[in-house]
Amino acid sequence: MITNLNYLKTMSGGDSAFIMEMINLFIEQVQEYSALMPALLEEKKWEDLGKLAHKAKSSVAVMGMNETADLLKEMEILAREAKDVERYPDMVAQFLANCSQAITELQKSN
Repeated sequence: MITNLNYLKTMSGGDSAFIMEMINLFIEQVQEYSALMPALLEEKKWEDLGKLAHKAKSSVAVMGMNETADLLKEMEILAREAKDVERYPDMVAQFLANCSQAITELQKSN
């Protein structure tokens, strides 16, 4: 399992309607980020890639995806200064794979 909803359950007091709303919002946001990230990578818009990584970080953190949040934090820091740009394709690919797995898990748990 790549997701861990314990934080979300605690934060919501176990409110299943709220949890479902947050899961649906996460799926919607991640689909948007998953479309934008490869485009920014292709266009070499490092600063925008870093900003998007920052936005995406909170979404994955709420779903308990701590390793993915750490990956995004690292990408955000590197991209802000256009450092180690050769690592970005693998980082974006890992983000996409993790989010795809998370969406599958979350949809099965409904």
